[in-house]
Amino acid sequence: MKQVQHLFFVVLLTVFAMTMTKAQDTPLPNISSQYLTQGNDYGAVVLKIQYANPKSHWVLDGKTLDFTQQNLYQFLDTRFENLEAAEIQQHNIKLEAPSDMPIHYLQDAYAWVQIYGNKSLHLAMYESMQPDKKQYLPLDILPFTQLEEACTYYATSTRGSNSAVEAFSTIHPNTERLTMSKKIDLSLASKKIRPEHYIPQNILHIDLREGNEIIFKGRQANPLVLGSLIQSELAANYKNSYEKAAPQNYLWINLRMNKNITYQQYAEVLVALQEAFHLYWEELAFNKFQKAYLDLDVQQRWSIQQASPKLIAQYDAIKLLYIEEKLSSDTPQTWFELK
Repeated sequence: MKQVQHLFFVVLLTVFAMTMTKAQDTPLPNISSQYLTQGNDYGAVVLKIQYANPKSHWVLDGKTLDFTQQNLYQFLDTRFENLEAAEIQQHNIKLEAPSDMPIHYLQDAYAWVQIYGNKSLHLAMYESMQPDKKQYLPLDILPFTQLEEACTYYATSTRGSNSAVEAFSTIHPNTERLTMSKKIDLSLASKKIRPEHYIPQNILHIDLREGNEIIFKGRQANPLVLGSLIQSELAANYKNSYEKAAPQNYLWINLRMNKNITYQQYAEVLVALQEAFHLYWEELAFNKFQKAYLDLDVQQRWSIQQASPKLIAQYDAIKLLYIEEKLSSDTPQTWFELK
């Protein structure tokens, strides 16, 4: 009897180990957060990045390919060949990448998906309390309609006579083009203005450096309290008002990252930023509706979000230079208004 029980126990352990191995075929970032989603959009396009020091590869439809913009776009063109540009924008993209991957590969992927025209990435993670289940952290892809102009300006300002694509490739290698193949009708898009469509005027930078170092407002910050620090900044900026924020008062939180920090470190900081907004929205929800934020209906949540829009950016050096030197303005302006 004892031998049977022992054998049964061994079988259980083996099944559990096989399940965990299968679930964690990619060692995704492992974080603790209640704000991950289950990712039930089974029609979403899945992008996988495989990293083996010192190189990364795409894994697309089970095929391992060089990590290039061209390979990504060939894959997306096949998936989206029958869709118009506006439909492509709405299509969800899930991205899976290993926790030890240097962040510059994710920055490349973000830039390429931004150029292609998609509006959001859903980053696959494991939640610490449920390590066998993939969950997702949503990340808005903020528009940048002047990329070619920004690259040309960067090339002439810092690197002599490089072409726009060559300038962009100094930061994002393996880039071949700066425009999407299917153009968005900007006249139609401009009728649906959201906070993320405005050109940033007020940007609060957070620097991520190697060794889990975070620099916030010139001082080193503990990642465990970063969310509270950002929550305080939101309260000060929006003055705890639960009325809809005016565009001139929008606050962008921008991540500036050393290219060799790990995806795990980035994920931990991104989660802290997401939680900062949710904590602040909790305060507003209680003040306005006497309810917890998650207990509000869809329309009530929307009104709370508009009082403090979640504007999390990761502008690279090219985009920041162009925003700060060419697009700085005292009057709020959208990307769609630029000629």
